[in-house]
Amino acid sequence: MKSSAILATFITGHVTSALHVPATDTALTRRSVVSGIASAIMLPPNILPAIADDAQQNPYKYENRDRNKNKDALIREDYWYFSGRRPPRRLDINALPADDPTWNAWGECTKSEVTGNSCVYVSLKQRIPAYGKYFFSIDNGVKEYSQLGKILRSSNPNWNEAAKLVDPGLDTRMPSPAVDSLLKMALFATQMLTSPNFTGPNRELLVSRYYINECAFALDGLAKSIEARDVATSLALWEFGKDSFNSYLSILNRSISPKIGDKIDLVT
Repeated sequence: MKSSAILATFITGHVTSALHVPATDTALTRRSVVSGIASAIMLPPNILPAIADDAQQNPYKYENRDRNKNKDALIREDYWYFSGRRPPRRLDINALPADDPTWNAWGECTKSEVTGNSCVYVSLKQRIPAYGKYFFSIDNGVKEYSQLGKILRSSNPNWNEAAKLVDPGLDTRMPSPAVDSLLKMALFATQMLTSPNFTGPNRELLVSRYYINECAFALDGLAKSIEARDVATSLALWEFGKDSFNSYLSILNRSISPKIGDKIDLVT
């Protein structure tokens, strides 16, 4: 059995939704192969060339932080949580192998040149409503994050305006579009990447959650550094968040075909 199938099976049998929504019951527990494969979550280096840990090429320290078992993460169950490995700071989506399980809860997967792999295929009927529901919020958040970069790069940053763009929305205030987009990004990824034939979180979904957590970390740090009017730290955090937003979008944009709509513009 392929490692990707083992990973998806293990996760499906042991994890409820990362957003704490009750998961759909599956029949995967009837497969005895699940038992005793916890160690398989630690995939060999050659199984995920896009997820290689290359800290020496990273210009900032944030991706190397102590994650404290993801206790403070927006979504605890991400790729790092299950594998102990960090995706690269800037994801090369072409180097990320597609999920290709060989069976699902109802039996063997079917493959054809027309339908592809039925285990991982997400229909247009599922993706189009998700796009319509979340595109505007995510696109608006990305655009405002790009605007924040322009403010921070200016010779005389407008700190009051910058603070509004990372406002977490405490008390009775609404969060800024960039902060508000985080939960939408998680829900969007779940609907765009989860096949009804194989409902466990697959590799692409787990990696997308990892980058959402990185975005959340950057925005939280930016709120503090902007309040302190620390230009150097704010710029470093913004660049880290830019890489995280764009890595997430590289995964999700691949699922947005012309029949669904326009792809989401990257942070610039």
